[in-house]
Amino acid sequence: MSWKRAQIHAESMLTNLGVVPQNKGRKDLRGKKLVLVDDGMNPYRTMCFTIAAKIVKKRGGTVETAQPRPGEVSYAKIVSISQSPQARPETPTSRSRK
Repeated sequence: MSWKRAQIHAESMLTNLGVVPQNKGRKDLRGKKLVLVDDGMNPYRTMCFTIAAKIVKKRGGTVETAQPRPGEVSYAKIVSISQSPQARPETPTSRSRK
């Protein structure tokens, strides 16, 4: 098992899921969650899922790993998560100095 080959497959999997490759340092996956359902029976698939999770975390997304139900196959999917608007601390606009 080659780590580089697994990385190529992980990037290809993310592209198929609609996550296009971006320049390094971009946090363009905020508000997205990668759901990985893996049974752990195939170590190569687990390696690809792990690399995909690292890529998504570096780009600002969150990752959830779950076990499949009986008879369910392993898969990955991207879902949008609703983010609550961040409350800004109130600052007075005009202060009088004494």
